[in-house]
Formats: sequence, C-alpha cells, structure tokens
Amino acid sequence: MKKALLLSAVAALALSSCAPRYNPNAQKPDVDLSCTEVRSEINRAQSARAEATSNRGLSAQNVVWAVLFIPGIVANEYTNDQVQKAADERIAKLNQLYAAKRCG
Repeated sequence: MKKALLLSAVAALALSSCAPRYNPNAQKPDVDLSCTEVRSEINRAQSARAEATSNRGLSAQNVVWAVLFIPGIVANEYTNDQVQKAADERIAKLNQLYAAKRCG
C-alpha cells in the first residue's frame, strides 16, 4: 500500500511539471518595449494560451491523471484555466500598448 501511495505521489509530481506555466511579465517594463518586442510578447502569450487550451478537456494529460490520480484532473484543469486567464489579460494589455505606440 505504501509503495502504491508513493508511486502515485511521484507520478503526480512528475505530471504537474508538465502543466503549462506562463509568467506574464516581460524582462523590462512594458512602456520600454519596442513594437517588435510587444509583438513578440503577444506571440508568447498566445502560445501559452494555446498550450493551456490543448491540455484541457479530454487531453493526454487528463487521461494519465484519470489513470493515476483522479484529483489531478481538477488541478490540471484549474492550472490551465489560470494560464488562459493570465494570457488573455496580458494579450489585451499588450494590444492596447501596441495601439498606443502606433505600431503596425
């Protein structure tokens, strides 16, 4: 029983490292970003959002969670939801900055 519990805990930790992570902060303040850097940040946020979207619902991650550790599905869905929200907020902010700088 202890081995099964330990194996489940190790699997849960390993799979949690697969969850997408998104840090919405750029390396320098937004107002100092060039138009090219703003576009690059928008692309980075869109990529993170797309990855989180692909990991929701009937994804490979959730199937593995279902086999190993049912509560992991809830945690995975929550994490992906938070990444999507953070990316959406960042994209909206960067689009405003892009327009304010009269880029494109």
